Amino acid sequence: MSSEAIHLVAALNRNEVEIQVGLQCAPLLTGIKVSNLLGVDRQHRDTVIRLFCTTGISCRLLCECSERVTFFLFRREKLEAYLRCPEVMALMKAFGYSGVGLADILSKVAERYSGYMKCREPFPHEIGLLLGYPAADVAGFILNGGKDFLYSGYWKVYENLEERLEIFEGYDQAKEQVVRMIAAGADVHKILKFHRTPSHKHQIAV
Repeated sequence: MSSEAIHLVAALNRNEVEIQVGLQCAPLLTGIKVSNLLGVDRQHRDTVIRLFCTTGISCRLLCECSERVTFFLFRREKLEAYLRCPEVMALMKAFGYSGVGLADILSKVAERYSGYMKCREPFPHEIGLLLGYPAADVAGFILNGGKDFLYSGYWKVYENLEERLEIFEGYDQAKEQVVRMIAAGADVHKILKFHRTPSHKHQIAV
């Protein structure tokens, strides 16, 4: 982000739910990412659910701990299409998901992620696929134990670095744009409405 945007972030009240959504989920809000994780204080659980109930973004509670909750926010049709990619399907099958729908996948992932957060289970790497990470990078992370990567950005890159850097740049641009909109008084619904307008898509597309 630019220095101006960094100053804008510093001036925001990070205790506000919509600001947290904007900071954590900008690529999703602007339409260039299929999904995002969102972590907030437990007291904001119901606020998050209400916030997205009338939008095109689905909201799934992944884990609820004593003080924090983690949500999986996603655009259903785009995520389902991504999960149908052959290389993604093959890796999901290796993770134990074969011939099951998105609802069943999310239920199992929520169970595994909750177990991980409570130190009972290993990290469920299939979350990387649900977040739209390239299958090659998810597989590379597992095979290399998170080491020997080409680059570490929004995820660790193991293939096609130039392409991934373009994606990361798009995410950075999305975050800067959302920060500026929030600082100007826009809420999540206004941000979503703005980015549903075709004439604005080119500003952040990767």
